Amino acid sequence: MGKAEEFETGHHDRVTVLHTNFNGTRILTASIDHRIKVWQRDPKTGERTLLDTFTAHDADIRDAKFLHPTTGSHIASIGNDLKFHLWTEDVSQAPNTGRRFRRIATIQSTPRIPFVSMDLKTVDNIYTTLALIDRQGLLSIYEPNAPDDFKDWTLIDIFNVCGSTNPPGRGDETSFKVRWDQNPTPLAYINSLSDDRNQLSLVVSVLNEVKIYRSVVSGGDYMSSDGASHRLMFYEAAKIPRHPALVRDVQWAPFSVRGTDRIATACKDGAVRIFELAVSPAPNVPDSTASATTARNTAPQRQQQQQQQSSLTSGLTGRASNTNTNTQAATSSPAPPSTPARAARTGHAFPFVTTIQSTSPLPHAHTDAWSLSFDGQGQVLMSNGSDGVTKLWRKSVLGGQWLVFAGQEVLDAGEETDGDEMDDERDDDE
Repeated sequence: MGKAEEFETGHHDRVTVLHTNFNGTRILTASIDHRIKVWQRDPKTGERTLLDTFTAHDADIRDAKFLHPTTGSHIASIGNDLKFHLWTEDVSQAPNTGRRFRRIATIQSTPRIPFVSMDLKTVDNIYTTLALIDRQGLLSIYEPNAPDDFKDWTLIDIFNVCGSTNPPGRGDETSFKVRWDQNPTPLAYINSLSDDRNQLSLVVSVLNEVKIYRSVVSGGDYMSSDGASHRLMFYEAAKIPRHPALVRDVQWAPFSVRGTDRIATACKDGAVRIFELAVSPAPNVPDSTASATTARNTAPQRQQQQQQQSSLTSGLTGRASNTNTNTQAATSSPAPPSTPARAARTGHAFPFVTTIQSTSPLPHAHTDAWSLSFDGQGQVLMSNGSDGVTKLWRKSVLGGQWLVFAGQEVLDAGEETDGDEMDDERDDDE
């Protein structure tokens, strides 16, 4: 097996993010040194040319990624300075001047808790939705005021994913990740179990739990005391069995036309787990209009209850903690760790149910599994961990098991590796 190709990024500290754009022609790296570097890549030769370096945050960068190419040339980033930034490319600026990418939008974490994960989804190549989650599990959903202008964003929903569990304290080790379902059409719509073609779905890792949320049209726009319009509201639709340790990463595979939704998790115990999720008709909901009717009927009640809440939250500019059930909604300011937990965002009557069809555990994938990534077809899964090995997994056509078909160890400069030894390691994993 070949030696890893060395990629000298030139950052002054540890690299925290590596991301490629839609067609692989650009790479960005982000670091603890507060900077983002953007590289132009020749798809034929693989040669990389540094396009620009700029200071993106006043603290460690936690995540950064390119937006969908149909929206233009944009980069989103979050850092430990409690901010989300959106950057746009100014092609009139020369490369490597530090001014090639300029900031056009900022979202501040007003509870003064840093964002730890973000994801964006673009529907019909036009409409973009942003999800942000902080280190205490407060999930915020935004959309731009205009599809073609990302300068101003509206908060459309906000709630804490911890549910009945107390948010973690300052000194606790935490792990929260949020990922959109990137499939262009929801599986429930494909299977004719819902008439909502534009339903949004996301998966969230909540410490050692994984939850799936799906959107519901609320029946009207109104601004509640938590600062959110609640045009859409997200309710828990399924929960994956509790993991034995913190879930480091979670990914939703594209290409759901295979008939199931595929979700993979990377766990602190070193295991990678792959879940196939199916949707089927809900036993007590006769048709897909029931959920919309319920939402329309309860919207006036929610609005009246929210207007009765304390005006204290209005001073927090839309980052108050919000929790809802099917029959009531309550808002309050973000809870400190000692405050009792709020109710979970559960109880909505979807016209379909989401169930786990199969589970494929890979118990010894890494010493501590860190991150995951699917290919564009959702057929190949890449994983890496604290053992310094990147592995590629693929599902066997004959037996249906997920097997390693490539692994690459990250080596120090000048270190030699015996090819037979690496092949033996791969065989043991299989």
